[in-house]
Amino acid sequence: MKVLPGNASHIGSRFEQQDAFALSDFADADFVSHGGYLAVVADGIGGLLHGMDAANTAVTHFVSQYMAKPRGQSVEDALDAALATANDAVCAAAKRFHCLGQMGTTLVAALIWDKHLYWRAVGDSHLYLCRDDRLSQLNADHNLARSLQILVNEGVMSQDEADHHPERQALECFLGLEELPMVERNRLPLVLQNNDKLLLCSDGVDGALSAEEIMAALSEAPMTAAQALCDNVLQKQQPFQDNLTAVVLAYQA
Repeated sequence: MKVLPGNASHIGSRFEQQDAFALSDFADADFVSHGGYLAVVADGIGGLLHGMDAANTAVTHFVSQYMAKPRGQSVEDALDAALATANDAVCAAAKRFHCLGQMGTTLVAALIWDKHLYWRAVGDSHLYLCRDDRLSQLNADHNLARSLQILVNEGVMSQDEADHHPERQALECFLGLEELPMVERNRLPLVLQNNDKLLLCSDGVDGALSAEEIMAALSEAPMTAAQALCDNVLQKQQPFQDNLTAVVLAYQA
């Protein structure tokens, strides 16, 4: 088993980079044997305070905690501990800045271990699987649109009202809340197949590209693919382009 990484990031047209990402040490064979390959992307929430600090704090503490995993601890428990540590660190930073509940970040983490994929996600940064020329989003968004759809299903509001709600993209869960009401995770590990590719990205990437454009980029080697995703977004020259970050993992059985 082998995992090849690629990554690219750009500030877009924003005044600062509020995305952050990190990888575990893919060259540490001893750790990989019990801890696997980890990738993490975070996107500081621009509508709140200190987004850059929130994203960097979350990524740093998540990866550091996971890399401290002892051999006897399961990867599931290690991921849960890393997420809790990252959230506690963002909350602690918010308290130092006197803005608890007003400082936060999304986070998506993907782990490949023993031919299986595990993930944790909070917010609206996405994890995709590209397999056999098909692109599948693996995690759901923690935004108001999710709650609105429940109201539609219950007959409380119409689909049109939900689709045009002015705050449908507002996040209902993010790192920086003392209690996380929602965490995305796979119930069972996903068995990976040879040549599967994973994409972790901030919404500056997939918010600007179609599924076809994403798949075309992912046909390349991981580093080329990640850079192509960012380049393709920037070529659109969209006004107010958000920060963009793409991390690509290619799995080889």
